[in-house]
Amino acid sequence: MTKEIKVAKLKILCLAIICVTAMQVFISGCAEIDPFETPAEVIRHPLGTESIRVGMSKDEVISKWGEPDLINARAATDASRSQGEEWVYKARSYTPVPLDAGYLQKNKYLYFDGNNLVIISDSPR
Repeated sequence: MTKEIKVAKLKILCLAIICVTAMQVFISGCAEIDPFETPAEVIRHPLGTESIRVGMSKDEVISKWGEPDLINARAATDASRSQGEEWVYKARSYTPVPLDAGYLQKNKYLYFDGNNLVIISDSPR
C-alpha cells in the first residue's frame, strides 16, 4: 500500500468516527426533550405543573414559574405598611395544535406584601 492510500483511509476512518460521535450526541441529547405537550395537558395546566403557594418568597415563585410578564407597584396597605406588588403571568399555548379555548385568555395575578406572596388570583384586584 502506498502512503497516499494509507492517508486517505485514515482520513475516511476519522471522518466516520466524527460522524458517528456527532449522531450519538444528537440522538442522546434530544431523547428526553418533549417541547410539545398534548392539548389536554395544556388545558389542564396552562401555566405548567409547578405549584406555588401563599407565603412563598419572590425568589421561590421565580424558581417555579420564572420571571413575571408584568410587575405593577401597589400602594402600601395600612395593616402591613410595606410596598406591595402585583405580578402578572400571561397564559400562553406552546402546543403546535391550533386551539380556540377560553383558558388561553386566563392570566395569573400574584400579589406580594413585601417579599411574601399573599394572594393568587385568576383576575386582577
